[in-house]
Amino acid sequence: MKKTNLTALILLFMLVISFILPVEQASAAATLEVEAKVGIAGKAKYQSVVPIQVTVKNNGEDFSGDMVINVSGSYQTTSAQVLPIDIASGEEKTFDIYLDGLDDFNYSNADTFAFFEGSIEKGKKVAYKGTKQLQGNLLDPSSVFIYTLTEKSDRLSAFLRLSQSAQQHNVEVFNLNQIKDYTLPEDTQGFAMANVIVIDEMAIADLSKKQQESLLKWVQNGGTLLVGAADQVNATAGIFKDYLPLALSKQMTTISADRLSKLSGGGTFTQPIAIYGATENKGSIAVLTDNQKILASKKKVGSGEIIQTAFSLGDQPLASMDGYPVLIEKLLNIQQMSQQGMLVNGQPPMDQMSYDLRNINELFPSFEVSVSYMVIVIILYILIIGPILYFILKKVDKREHAWWIIPAIAIVLSIALFIVGAKDRIGQPQIQQSAFYKVNEDSSLNGYYVESILTNRGGDFVVHADKNTSAYALRNSNNFTGMSENLHEISYIKENANGSTLTLRDLSYWSVQSFAGKSAAQNIGKMDIDITLKNEKLTGTIKNNFPFALKDVTLISGIKEINLGDIEANGKLTVDKELKATVLQKPSNFTNYNYNFNSSPAKKEEVNPLRIEQMKSMAIPFVENDKSPVITAWADQAIAGVELETSANMSPISYFVQPFEGKVELLGPFTMKRNNFTYSVNGLSPNSYYEQIDEQLNNWQLSDGLYEVSIAMPDNFMKSVQTLNELTVSNKDVSRMQLSIWNNETKNYEPLADEKQVFSGNIKKYFNDNDELLIEVKFGQDQTGEQTKLPDVELKGVAK
Repeated sequence: MKKTNLTALILLFMLVISFILPVEQASAAATLEVEAKVGIAGKAKYQSVVPIQVTVKNNGEDFSGDMVINVSGSYQTTSAQVLPIDIASGEEKTFDIYLDGLDDFNYSNADTFAFFEGSIEKGKKVAYKGTKQLQGNLLDPSSVFIYTLTEKSDRLSAFLRLSQSAQQHNVEVFNLNQIKDYTLPEDTQGFAMANVIVIDEMAIADLSKKQQESLLKWVQNGGTLLVGAADQVNATAGIFKDYLPLALSKQMTTISADRLSKLSGGGTFTQPIAIYGATENKGSIAVLTDNQKILASKKKVGSGEIIQTAFSLGDQPLASMDGYPVLIEKLLNIQQMSQQGMLVNGQPPMDQMSYDLRNINELFPSFEVSVSYMVIVIILYILIIGPILYFILKKVDKREHAWWIIPAIAIVLSIALFIVGAKDRIGQPQIQQSAFYKVNEDSSLNGYYVESILTNRGGDFVVHADKNTSAYALRNSNNFTGMSENLHEISYIKENANGSTLTLRDLSYWSVQSFAGKSAAQNIGKMDIDITLKNEKLTGTIKNNFPFALKDVTLISGIKEINLGDIEANGKLTVDKELKATVLQKPSNFTNYNYNFNSSPAKKEEVNPLRIEQMKSMAIPFVENDKSPVITAWADQAIAGVELETSANMSPISYFVQPFEGKVELLGPFTMKRNNFTYSVNGLSPNSYYEQIDEQLNNWQLSDGLYEVSIAMPDNFMKSVQTLNELTVSNKDVSRMQLSIWNNETKNYEPLADEKQVFSGNIKKYFNDNDELLIEVKFGQDQTGEQTKLPDVELKGVAK
């Protein structure tokens, strides 16, 4: 009897253990082997789309199910990627996958991959062996990646020397044709890490239609395509034929070595080069010219550009001359590209949106409880259960029923109060979308959005995104699972023919969950802006070509903001405003200090203005490299291509920022102050550190070392100038700073001995072809770590 009881206890114990242990502990030995390679040639960039190549070998029975990649693009995004795969027994398959990024901090020790037989929703998890964590050489976001397409990499060996001529910037060159087993992608994401793609005497028309379309979309999203001259370039340009900046003739001419040296800013050239005769196509802007000869021109395409040269990029003798990398660096503006890759406020865009914009976007008006409404209900309740009820019961002589009538009335009023107060949360989920966009010349838009859902039920929520929009769940306090984090347990993304779906898993009843992503749209519209500044007065017109009304149309120039009014769809606004300024210039950097994000707005009417203000602070950095004034506006329209699978009550705001070329008519004498110029800094010493602290006060943080400060005039300003009479350069930190100014005639830096140096006479020799002053700053003996001020400049002259 005792033996029987002991056997029963053992069987019961084993049965209980079988339920407690995870399924994977009892599963069979792993039959799937995984090998993953990150980036291109093992290199990738933080906070950029990262290609990974995943090879899966099946050593067991046929597998049909989902492969999950548990990788977050940044700390605040929490979405895994899911890819349906079918691998027969004994088969090996390779998959090209594009991750939105790789987080630079490893917060999770969970496996990168997971496999589910059948599907992630209902399938059984299958063990695997091989790559558990992704490994790659991840470089700083400011690194400049250059892809080349050429049949012979030796032709573009000069590009490999860019890292020597641009020592302060990390330049990586990848000759795609020479990478073993590399196939040019048909997905735009495959080009996303590249800042520049160089085409050297290779026919774009020979690429597949999808490859050409993905390359064009990459340019429209902000890439720079560099196309060299060649015979029949129009015939070989394929999809880019109508976008080329230049029309080349068969007539050839030469540029001397001396002129090449001056055009490059000091590069060493020993022989002349041959160039094609060229004329500019409509919409082109010359980049390099020698008198009437055009060496290179560029043309905006969406947020990106195409640069075309009138010379072959790989022909001798140019390809082997020492000055060629210097010429290429100037042509591409490597410094600006590096600065574009730097993180805004030190954060990836998704993280910045999560910390700043998301907090406001999650404040739903239905959260506010009306105090006056509550007081009225309480007063009515007191009156009903007091004198009114007493009078009625006394009249019908039923006062003994008060014991159940009073609580019944309380219950009915409570239910009614609940229904009225929660009506917006019961019927359907509520959504608030905040999106900000840069408006491009071709009527396309590029930007980011945050969307927040206030749920009306518990469970999974599915979001559909189109091909031009990405969607990633944002982390909040209730979906942080620690070091064993499996992202697919929080949310996951599945690609499909029309775009992708984001599944937000197991949301709570009446909870708020946000997701965010990039957004682009073609042929939406733009503003036709024709504004002139003359005698401190703005005049002109703005035509709204969007199919919806624009509100709070505002001109921003420097630190000045002029509200111009609203414009109806396809309407026109007449501008007649005062602006006490000499020039129109790009917006100054600013941070919104007016709102404490640790507190909430007092009223629901304050939520939308705060959403708009925060979108403005994030949208302005989008256009700081355009060096132009901007027009901003907003609309209560949803443009981002995302949609909840179920119906929802939508509250969208889209914010637009559009650069424009402001016309300036100067009259008589003028004075340009420091804040009329644009400052940029380039470190010339190893490990030099610089950071702008306050643009308006010209405060900077510098480490000891040597720097080159570029001080640029507004675009096209010199076209209005008759003479320059006086230039003043002031050293604002004499004890720690030594200054020298670049002379374009002598090609040397001239020391500035005085605290305030005044130049007169031939002042133009200090401005280069881009209308910039170059000041060399030697900064040292800084033991305090205190901020410093860069030199002030003042320019006096007479307008035409």
